[in-house]
Amino acid sequence: MQVRHPPGRAGRLWLEERLQTAARAADLLEQKERVLIREQRRLLVLERATRNAWETAWHESQTWVARVAVLRGRRVISRGARRGTASVDLVWRNEMGAFYPVEAGCRLPDDLPLGEITGTAAMAETVRAHRDALQRAVQLAATNRAVREVDRELRATRRRLRMLQHQWAPALDAALRAVDIELEERERDDVLRSRRARTEEVSR
Repeated sequence: MQVRHPPGRAGRLWLEERLQTAARAADLLEQKERVLIREQRRLLVLERATRNAWETAWHESQTWVARVAVLRGRRVISRGARRGTASVDLVWRNEMGAFYPVEAGCRLPDDLPLGEITGTAAMAETVRAHRDALQRAVQLAATNRAVREVDRELRATRRRLRMLQHQWAPALDAALRAVDIELEERERDDVLRSRRARTEEVSR
C-alpha cells in the first residue's frame, strides 16, 4: 500500500499524526471487538434456550392436536379455527454498530369459548398451546436475527482491524522511515556542502 504524503518535515509530521490516529482507532476497534464477542456469546446461549423453549411448546401443541383428533375427529379442529390478525412488537438496540431486536412479543386475537363451539375442553388447551408456541417462535426469530446482526458487525469489525493493523499502519510506518532516511541524507548533504564551502573560503 502506497501512502501519499507531503514532502519533507511537513510529511513526517503528517505521517506521525496519522500513525497516532491509527493506533487510537485500533484500540477502539479492539474494545468494540471484545464487547461484541461478549454479546455474541450471550446471544448464542439465549438462542439455545429460546430454541429449546419453542421446541417444547411446539411438541405440546402437536400433542393437544392429536388429543382433539382422537376425542372429536380432525373436523372439529377446522370448526374451531378462526380468522384474525397477529402482530409482532419488537424493541431494538444499537450495540457498537449492531442494530438488533432485544425484546419480541406477539399480540394475538382474543380467545373464544372454543370448548362450547367444538364440544370439547381439549380444544381450548390446543389453542392455548398453539398461542404459546407462536409466541416462542417469534422470540426465537428475534433472537436469531440478533445473533446474525452481531455476527455481521463482529466480522466487519475484524476486517477493519486487520486492514488497519496489517496494511494501513505498516504502510504509514514504512513511509515514515523512508522520510526519516531522506531527511538524514539531506542533513548529511547540507553538512558536507557547508564544510566544503568553509574549506574553500579558508583556502582563499
